[in-house]
Amino acid sequence: MPLSELLDPVSQLSHQDKLRLIHFLLLAVAKEEGCSLEANRNSDSESVLLNRLASTEAFVWSPQSDSAALQALSDLLVAAQGTAHA
Repeated sequence: MPLSELLDPVSQLSHQDKLRLIHFLLLAVAKEEGCSLEANRNSDSESVLLNRLASTEAFVWSPQSDSAALQALSDLLVAAQGTAHA
């Protein structure tokens, strides 16, 4: 089933069911990676996954650290204010 078909039904889930879905998906992905996060399972595979996660680097981009993006956003706001007053 394509992801596009799942997005609408998932958006209609309750908050609690969305959390249950996240938990289910986390366990499924961990299992596909050869690790198990389920209770009472091999703690070695859990440690491997936790170590993998700890060593993973993430890059977070923000327009505040990119002067060209910051200027573009500022220009858009000025333009939007100009059209709102016109």
